[in-house]
Amino acid sequence: MIIVKLMGGLGNQMFQIAFAKKLAIENNEEIVIDSSVYSKYKIRNFSLNNLIISDSINSIEEIDLTQIELKYLRLTQKIYHIVQKIVKVLGLRSYLGEMIYKSLSRKGLYYNFTPYYYNHAKNSKKLKCLYGYFQSERYFSDIKQQVSELLRVNKKPNVEEKIVLNELNSCNAVGVSIRIGDDYIKSSSWNVCTEEYYYKGMEYIYNKQPDVEFFIFSDDTQKVKNQYKFNYPVKYIEGFKDYESLRMLYTCKHFVISNSSFSWWGAFLSNSEHKIIIAPERWNNNFEKKPDIYTDNMLLIRP
Repeated sequence: MIIVKLMGGLGNQMFQIAFAKKLAIENNEEIVIDSSVYSKYKIRNFSLNNLIISDSINSIEEIDLTQIELKYLRLTQKIYHIVQKIVKVLGLRSYLGEMIYKSLSRKGLYYNFTPYYYNHAKNSKKLKCLYGYFQSERYFSDIKQQVSELLRVNKKPNVEEKIVLNELNSCNAVGVSIRIGDDYIKSSSWNVCTEEYYYKGMEYIYNKQPDVEFFIFSDDTQKVKNQYKFNYPVKYIEGFKDYESLRMLYTCKHFVISNSSFSWWGAFLSNSEHKIIIAPERWNNNFEKKPDIYTDNMLLIRP
């Protein structure tokens, strides 16, 4: 079985389950999710159950896992983080990242919190565990279409969402995803996108397709309204749940995304044939190399 230790917001959960699906197909095994972190994690909610893929996965509470197996997984995860701290202090992160990952994957432990794609070693372990963020299309590149179908929202839209979806479908909509919440702004890890980045991205798309209409998605809409002075008319998407916003975002035709896994998935899931995706050329501050989250169809602009 493939056990996924879920964490983070909906976008992170989607990356984790996408890689789990790849492993499940590769090994002909079932996916089991461990969402226990959300009993204490108050910043983000467990929301994967609102996607189609949830119909084909089990919860860790529903399977027969021994206490020894549970303690083994928890212990290996703690040891992994200790090793990562040592590697960071010694400045050897890039050098040892793939080595550690491959070594653990031979034991059925797919642990990786770096923003890089690493090949994993095949193994025949009965118990496999996925623990990390795995923010790269390369982790599931050969099943992209299947992932795209499974990670769509499975809930029926309410009346308010239907109105917005109809509007998005009837125009050349651009989803502008602005991450500006305090948990993001105060973190030293993220390279916060400037207002100028969004202005440039919107201008680029407008110059290519003057009939576009801009729709603003944000984790703090009021702050955007107070601080931003857009050069074009905009409409705000607000008052919806995370999965509802995701569906509205992937209904758009073009995108200006932030360094956010949520907005990454909104752009990825869009069926627009000629979509333009503007992304910040620097995703985070903690790693010296360009992360593997970027896709070939993204146009990078200095944030």
